[in-house]
Amino acid sequence: MGSNDIPPPHVPSHCIPVTKTCLQIGGTLWTLCYVLLTRESFRSKSYGMPLFALSFNFAWEIIYAFWVAEADLEKAVFGIWAVLDCFMVWGVVKYGANEWKHAPLIARNLGKITFAMIVYCCALHLTSAKWWIDNDIGKKEGKFYFGKVGPDTTELGFWSAAVSQAYLSAASLGQLLIRQHTGGLSWGIWASRAAGSFIGFNMNYGWMWLYWREAHEYVMTPFAIFLWGTGMVCDLIYPFVFYRIRRNERILPDGSKVPGGGANSPEATEGDKSL
Repeated sequence: MGSNDIPPPHVPSHCIPVTKTCLQIGGTLWTLCYVLLTRESFRSKSYGMPLFALSFNFAWEIIYAFWVAEADLEKAVFGIWAVLDCFMVWGVVKYGANEWKHAPLIARNLGKITFAMIVYCCALHLTSAKWWIDNDIGKKEGKFYFGKVGPDTTELGFWSAAVSQAYLSAASLGQLLIRQHTGGLSWGIWASRAAGSFIGFNMNYGWMWLYWREAHEYVMTPFAIFLWGTGMVCDLIYPFVFYRIRRNERILPDGSKVPGGGANSPEATEGDKSL
């Protein structure tokens, strides 16, 4: 977001190129994460991204690709992510019931539940973005929207992404602790997700806050710090939990994973080889 911003003269010339580079690197890493999530879902017959986080992200990408995003590159990236989300949703519908055997009602209706959450989240993103844009929220010098000074979609993107990131990171950690196995997950998924978030979100907005302070003060407000801080802390804790669970899970002949087994079991050893 903010691809068409024109900073005032006092902002260093490197500000926009650096933030665009951060966005491109972060976007590439997140694309890789989505591909790895899809691959691992079909390899281990599970799903990796928590259900509401997947629904929230999918809806975000649909609404921003077809309505909010202004630049062609922004639309293309959101569109690519939305397409990749379709494959992740397919993995949920195909294999998700394996993770809900303790709740047969949910297992039997997982596809309907996921669809309902996506529709709900689409309404959430659409109404919040429409309110933001219609009321020129965040309007400030240098922030252009469709050729004129208007709502700051860079800030809109910050808040929507910060909420998504905080929930996704916390829910991913919680899901791992509850399942006690790494079905649908891998080291590569964590690494690309965490690095993509840090570079594409934290570094991107942090750089703007450092060098274009008056337009990005919200990045260091207490609520903002709480949100991106939650995501960072959960992402830093995650690999330690992942390592311990990976060493103790069992891999069944069909490739699916279940809790249990010893740290030195053949299944656990083999499981550590996967990306």
